[in-house]
Amino acid sequence: MTMSMRMEHGSSPYERGLAAFEKNALDEAIGLFTQAVEADDRPALAMSKRGVCKVRLGDRTGAAHDFAGALERDPRCTPALVNLGNLALEANMLQEARSKYEAALKIDGNSAMAHHNLGIVLRREGKIGESVREIRLAASLESGTNKLIERWKAFWRRRAQ
Repeated sequence: MTMSMRMEHGSSPYERGLAAFEKNALDEAIGLFTQAVEADDRPALAMSKRGVCKVRLGDRTGAAHDFAGALERDPRCTPALVNLGNLALEANMLQEARSKYEAALKIDGNSAMAHHNLGIVLRREGKIGESVREIRLAASLESGTNKLIERWKAFWRRRAQ
């Protein structure tokens, strides 16, 4: 898909996939994320998000393939690592989950989701103090992100006036 084709529709396949995902139109989102991969429009992120759609639809095998495919395209795709960790955590494979979350944090130390889920693993391992620290850090990172988003929204509202 050319840039002009993306502009005609107002957004890229990836962005439209995110919008469909937010509306919980998962089959539509899967199709759009597939288009994004084919159009080389943030393919690793698109594959990871497509995998999340598949998890929500109960297809964990398909999801795992998408997360692994995302990492083949971009070994630094933090969301795919976190999502693989989530699958391992659901299966109570704590060491595998922990290794995925720690790998994600080596790439992006500010990943609130990786910190939060690592905290869950640590709690299940009985490491309560470490768990609390990770979960507090995740909450702090999440609230900082939300504050930043609100500041930008306020900035753009002021500019529009």
